[in-house]
Amino acid sequence: MRQKSQREQAEAFGRLHREPGILVLPNAWDVITARVIETAGFSAIATSSAGVAWALGYVDGERISRGEMLAVVRRIASACR
Repeated sequence: MRQKSQREQAEAFGRLHREPGILVLPNAWDVITARVIETAGFSAIATSSAGVAWALGYVDGERISRGEMLAVVRRIASACR
């Protein structure tokens, strides 16, 4: 199966906001929680700065470096459809 482009993924995410019903976006803080959310059948996965920070031992409030945050989000995005 071909990997969707970033544009295609953005368009699909936009459609989720326009469809009838409630869009539920559970938060992942690492790859494992993202995979659990995906396996449970959710259409999209959110992240929270606090969740990622706390999982890495930081308090919330911009204590984690941008590079560390982006690395976690990149791993989450790479591990999920």
